[in-house]
This record gives sequence, C-alpha cells and structure tokens, in this order.
Amino acid sequence: MSKRSKIECIVDPLSTSSLQERVKIISLKFKTAWYGFKEWVTTAFLYYGTIPFMKADLSLLAMYLFNSPYTVSKRFLQEEALKDIYAYGETPIDTMATILKECSITKNDNLFELGSGRGRICFWLATVCGIEVTGIDIIPEFIERAETIRKRLGLKNIHFVNSDLLEASLQGGTVFYLFGSGFDDAFLESLIARFASLKKGTRFITISFPLEDYDQKGNFEILKRFPVSFPWGETDAYYQIKK
Repeated sequence: MSKRSKIECIVDPLSTSSLQERVKIISLKFKTAWYGFKEWVTTAFLYYGTIPFMKADLSLLAMYLFNSPYTVSKRFLQEEALKDIYAYGETPIDTMATILKECSITKNDNLFELGSGRGRICFWLATVCGIEVTGIDIIPEFIERAETIRKRLGLKNIHFVNSDLLEASLQGGTVFYLFGSGFDDAFLESLIARFASLKKGTRFITISFPLEDYDQKGNFEILKRFPVSFPWGETDAYYQIKK
C-alpha cells in the first residue's frame, strides 16, 4: 500500500467496469475541464499583461488544442508499457502562486520542476516571476514543444531537459518542486535517496506527502505544511529543507 494519499488524475472511463464508476469518472472529467477553463480565464486576466508569458501560454494552448497533454502522456506511457498510463496532472498557476508565497521563493532561486509536463508552470515562473527554472520530463514530445516556444521567444532563464528523474542532473537547483502523483513508492524512494545527496540547505516542495515518508535517515526537516487546491480537490503541500 502506498505511503501517501493516492491522487487520481484523469482516468479513462473505459478502464472501469461498473456504470456507476464510469458516470463518476465522466463527471470528474467535466469538473476538471470546467476548472481548467476558469483557471485559464483567471490566468489571462492576471498575467497576460506579461507579453512573453501570454505568447508562451497561447502557443501551448494552440499546440495541445487537438492533442491534449493527457493524450500525449497516455500514448508515451502505453508505448513504454507502463502500468499507470493515466497519471498525468498539472499544477494550476494560482496554486503555484500560493506555493511561491508560502515558501518565500524569490528571483534569487533556481527552481527545478521535476515532471514539468508541457512546461506551462515553467514559462510562468520564468516570465512572470523572473525565476531561473529548469523543467525535467521523461516525455520527449513535451520537451520538444516547450523548447520550440522557448527558442521562439528567446527566453534565457528557462531550461528544459528530457530525462528520467533518476538520471537527470540536479546540480544548481536551490528549490525542487515535485507533484509526484504518478510515481510509485519504489521510484520515490530512489528519487529521494538522490535528494539526500544534495547540499545542506537545499529546499523541496512536495504535494500530498512529506519526504520523510520515504527517508528513514532524518535527512529532511519540514519547514511548513499548508493547504493547496487542485482540480480534483484540496490537499497539503510540504515545504522542506535538506539538513
């Protein structure tokens, strides 16, 4: 059994057997779509005054209009014959804004988003917040599309890396953000063992579970725990530091 509360992202209704389950999941899809629309309107109102972000966000919208990131992720995970092919999820920008405030992330930080997906949060962090940011994701199509936008806009403080998180370089990061909903316990134990090798004072933000759940050596200290919102509901974020 998982050590953390399991987060369900988008699930294919055909993968379930009962009519009641299918209705519930279809309802969740509509709810998520409505949440996404409202979040986009809010984001446009608050942040489209920053022209590079507006251009990046509209480019992402166009790129994934007929081929959603959920579809891209599912196709890749199917090709890799992985068990959980419906594990894609994104952090809403208003939620990330809350996280930055609660954790006092500033322009002096170099933030790594581990599992950056299509890169929307990375573009927001780099263009609106002025933070040096690196997005790492295993799915090549996400990185290729994000790189196309980055080069088109000439952005210098954002980097995209196509790599497995257990192999990618983590050097230079001062803050690491991990949504982590689609990773199993064995993967998280290996990843957090890598975190333990980073220098003292490195900070980490995780969603729904603390690092100490996967570390038995006391390498990390929780600085703050606070509520955050996602399309599927409320959970807690954990702000931690390497001791």
